[in-house]
Amino acid sequence: MSESIDKITKLANEAKKEVERLEDRRQEQLGNSINYIENEIQIQRLYAKVEALEEALDAIR
Repeated sequence: MSESIDKITKLANEAKKEVERLEDRRQEQLGNSINYIENEIQIQRLYAKVEALEEALDAIR
């Protein structure tokens, strides 16, 4: 059980780091609106992934 918790925690932390990286990318010139939209979609997808992983952790604990 502890191994599962560690694995889920690691996945959640990796997703949070990726969100931070993509949010920092907002400050850069993304070139065009398609790149901006793709970046925002990726951020929203990762937010959902983090939320799901955190809910899984709560259910396991």
